[in-house]
Amino acid sequence: MTEGQWNLGNLASKKKNSGATLVFQKAKANKETTVVAAAAPIMDHDRVKQVPLDPSDLFLQNLGVSNTEGKPRPGMSSKLRQCQKFVEIVGNLISSFKQDQQTCISVVDMGCGRGYLTFSLHSYLQRMYHRSKDAASCRVKSRGIDVRPKLVQEMNGIARELGPSFDGLDFCEGTIEQIMTTENDKTTGSTGMHPQDGKDGDLKILIALHACDTATDDALWFGIDRQCDIIVTAPCCHKEVRRQLDVHVTGSGKGDNHHPYGDVLRHNIYRERMAETVTDSLRALLLELAHYHVQVFEFIGGEHTSKNVMIAATKLPNPRSDADLMDIQDRIQALAHLHGVSKQRLSTWMGKVVLAPENAENMNDTTPRTTNHKKLSPKRMPPLVS
Repeated sequence: MTEGQWNLGNLASKKKNSGATLVFQKAKANKETTVVAAAAPIMDHDRVKQVPLDPSDLFLQNLGVSNTEGKPRPGMSSKLRQCQKFVEIVGNLISSFKQDQQTCISVVDMGCGRGYLTFSLHSYLQRMYHRSKDAASCRVKSRGIDVRPKLVQEMNGIARELGPSFDGLDFCEGTIEQIMTTENDKTTGSTGMHPQDGKDGDLKILIALHACDTATDDALWFGIDRQCDIIVTAPCCHKEVRRQLDVHVTGSGKGDNHHPYGDVLRHNIYRERMAETVTDSLRALLLELAHYHVQVFEFIGGEHTSKNVMIAATKLPNPRSDADLMDIQDRIQALAHLHGVSKQRLSTWMGKVVLAPENAENMNDTTPRTTNHKKLSPKRMPPLVS
């Protein structure tokens, strides 16, 4: 080794707070010591997290979510994380479901509000599946629906300013219930999904996030009735079932009216959580009854929003057997019987009886009413008493 040269064993390194490694190397020419910065090895905890959306995308800037550097604007950090997580979830559902012969992805977002998630998903799908130079590429069509005309006009203006990649995105005015009852919806495309939707080979997606109370059921039925391939909802409020639970709190702890649930349901916060749990469990079962595979999970951390439960349903390639359907129907009635729920909006849309008439008449009877239902333990919770 010649003078002034160092081998690997003679290298001295020093870590700075930034994590960069500074390597000190002796210089032969001027006998001075120079400092050469070498990149530190990438550790697992230092890796940049891969996200589906570029935070500096123009649509996020125009919506006021991020700035030109891709950093969230004040108060919008949670919204940006929500957009990223939502697109990640739906993107995974699509990639596991989509088939090569599907030539169009059609999305309808019911109760879209300001359209943060509508824009986000459309941008992601446009980038992933639509290539204008490819004649065989998949077309992406998205529609957001909201009841506020000024907001709809504003969102359409932003979409048009964003250029050709957002030509397939539009917003229209209306309520979920109006969409459900509009007869020309299926033929003219004046509301709801685009006229191109409903064709064989199209991938149809329904989104309904934070639709209040039974509006979520209306949206679910829209998806079922239109035979959507993917349905994604994040329910908000559960007043329909909550009111039915309220009845059973009256007189709790007093003589024969006492029920083991009484000391749970007398607390409003637990009554609200119970209504949410029962309602969404019934919705999941009803979607399974409509031949969907269903997942219920936390959408995003509770620190971002208290309404963070997501129901994701994907259409099964083959319908369930009659025996499976009968078993699901039995489980629906058993769950409703246990909690004293005699009606539920989605079951009404589907023409299914959530609680058999004989059960509604005698809520004290713990005997299962259907022969196919598995025998329940005699130690199970007795039904709520009205």
